[in-house]
Amino acid sequence: MQQTPHTKILSIGFAVFAAIFGITFLLLMLTSLGVFVAMGFTMASETGDSTHAGIGILGGLFAIVFYGVLAVLFVFPTGLASWKLFKGRRHARLWGIIAAVLILPVLPFGTALGVYGLWFLLSTQGKQLLQQ
Repeated sequence: MQQTPHTKILSIGFAVFAAIFGITFLLLMLTSLGVFVAMGFTMASETGDSTHAGIGILGGLFAIVFYGVLAVLFVFPTGLASWKLFKGRRHARLWGIIAAVLILPVLPFGTALGVYGLWFLLSTQGKQLLQQ
């Protein structure tokens, strides 16, 4: 597959959104962990019951798992689509469509890139180019 301006724009845009998603979920994970653990230790020191600290730690671990799952669901497909489009690998069109749908709700740039990606990837030119 030859590199076209459309695939280059999409691969760079998807890479940027994968990085934004990754940094956002990492910051949310760390912030939630700190808040839950601090709340647990504060409750434990105020009430004198040490089990409240465990509840805070458990809440922090739940936040890590929750944001970790969200990160995998958003960062992995978007980053993989970027790499496959840039390198011209198999299934680049499929992963590009998945990534375009994932970033559609991110206003305004995600919506613009998602619509542009769907327009190109679902067009006859995109089908022909990415099936060679």
